[in-house]
Amino acid sequence: MEPNSHERRRVTEGESPHRRRKQDFFRKYRQPLIGLGLVGTALPLANAQHKADQANGQPVEPAAQASASEEAAAASRNDTEESIVARIADSRGTNDRAVHIKSAIAEFGIGEDLAADIYDIAKQEGIAPKLAYGLVRTESTFKERAVSGVGARGLTQVMPRTAKWLLPGTKAQDLFDRKTNLKLGFRYLNQLTDRYRGNTKLALLAYNRGPGTVDKVLRKGGNPDNGYARKVMGL
Repeated sequence: MEPNSHERRRVTEGESPHRRRKQDFFRKYRQPLIGLGLVGTALPLANAQHKADQANGQPVEPAAQASASEEAAAASRNDTEESIVARIADSRGTNDRAVHIKSAIAEFGIGEDLAADIYDIAKQEGIAPKLAYGLVRTESTFKERAVSGVGARGLTQVMPRTAKWLLPGTKAQDLFDRKTNLKLGFRYLNQLTDRYRGNTKLALLAYNRGPGTVDKVLRKGGNPDNGYARKVMGL
């Protein structure tokens, strides 16, 4: 049953000033906040209105202040956690590098600068450091100016024509530059690994015998293994 006008007026007049202020506050701020799905958008509006209310002497809803503070605290915690994770990752990477370099120096009797270059360039070219050290040891015994009977040069024994294909403009003499040679040798091995769908053994055999020879043997159902891959991998 609907109340008559006298009863509605009495109910309204009987409301406390505090209740009316809360209703006015709700009506005033409800519409601007509808549809704001992002905290980053809602918080600036709420903060601006909060300051305006304070200046005008209007009441400020405590829950709104608490919510904004909680959101800010949560964002700060997330930033801190991400920073800690990043520092841990960097620390582990630094430790891993130091361990590999120190181990290579001790095992192969090479200088720290060469050990560091092999590690760093291998990582850049997507080659596991252990595999990189094994490749250089097998190909040149870490001699930067090594030359094979067929003309392969440097630490990773890259052929000049292969180097020019990998990096147009590369000259045979450039392969005696340590970093250039390592970069091209590791890049070539990485491409062969992709060619053989992640099969490291086949990639190494192709590096040694040539992909054409390995493919030909595989097509005939043969086994291209000649022991080279095991030597590089230290098996």
